[in-house]
Amino acid sequence: MTMNFFNGRDGFVWWIGVVEDRADPLAIGRVRVRVYGHHTEDKIKLPTQDLPWAFCIQPANSASSGGVGSSPTGPIEGTWVIGFWRDPDFMQEPMVLGTLPGVVPPSAAPSAASPYSFDPNQRLPEQSPVNQTTRADGNTTEFRTPAATTDGTVSVTINGETQTPTNSPPSSPNNIELSDADYSGGKQWTASDFPQSRFGSNIASKINTLTPVLRDRWAQGIQKFLADNSPELDCNISYAYRSNAEQAELRRRYEAGGPLAARPGSSWHNFACAIDLTIYYDNGQRYDDGTRGADRYLQVARAAFAPYGLVNDIEGDSGHFYPSAFGKPVDRRLKNGSITVAELAAEKGLA
Repeated sequence: MTMNFFNGRDGFVWWIGVVEDRADPLAIGRVRVRVYGHHTEDKIKLPTQDLPWAFCIQPANSASSGGVGSSPTGPIEGTWVIGFWRDPDFMQEPMVLGTLPGVVPPSAAPSAASPYSFDPNQRLPEQSPVNQTTRADGNTTEFRTPAATTDGTVSVTINGETQTPTNSPPSSPNNIELSDADYSGGKQWTASDFPQSRFGSNIASKINTLTPVLRDRWAQGIQKFLADNSPELDCNISYAYRSNAEQAELRRRYEAGGPLAARPGSSWHNFACAIDLTIYYDNGQRYDDGTRGADRYLQVARAAFAPYGLVNDIEGDSGHFYPSAFGKPVDRRLKNGSITVAELAAEKGLA
């Protein structure tokens, strides 16, 4: 049995990096870290707002919930940190273990069009100096941290001309690539919504990465499955939203003889419109991810999700549930960006 994604058996990949943003929209102490050797230093190619949010691990004397313990809000812009990837196969979920002494030199200033940076002298924003450097092309670049900033925002100029960002952060607090139009609003589900499952917390977090306009359908399907089959059967979500980077890795494994996986940008997972369901039985000791005859999917799971317009009719991928009205292939208009998921859902009568 392949255990590539099982915690503790998937390899431990550690890293060091520098914090570039601490303005966590969820206010839970996450930071954006540019990881040395994994992320390019070019902030034009990879702006700060495109870096994934990293969780700061707390010591055991902090509950990390319920307002008990200390706050994880320690690192500031410019802090060197050490951590590891919770998902070493995809490197999209960084975890910060601690901080390292260090100073970021002025030579690390962004070249242009970067909305974030750090104070090279690690001073408070109101004390930040103007830094100037000469680029390889001979142009002079200056940057400063505005006094009023709280998130490391910088003003970048080239030869005296102020530059502007080429993109803006998505409204979603998750590490996703969806546009603002695709990801705004929607109910935030919690573990308490799935009390019959031992995996309620993970189910809720995965459902919350799905497109808000359809999110409730999967949640209601899970609830019906549990109501109809608990305690004999339990369930969990192995995948919901999946980035193109994750999809590319799964596609590589498929081409090397692994499980079925679509090309990046051709899976409903990439548009936050699908889940992969795992069913647990024998008191949770065994599980079925749809590759073991699929009987439980044909007889049980389909009955739970069908009332909400969700199907799993892709051969060789029995655990995969997506909106039946959308059809198996991803709409070409979604791929080229001429339509949003919300607009497609409205067109299909789902919104």
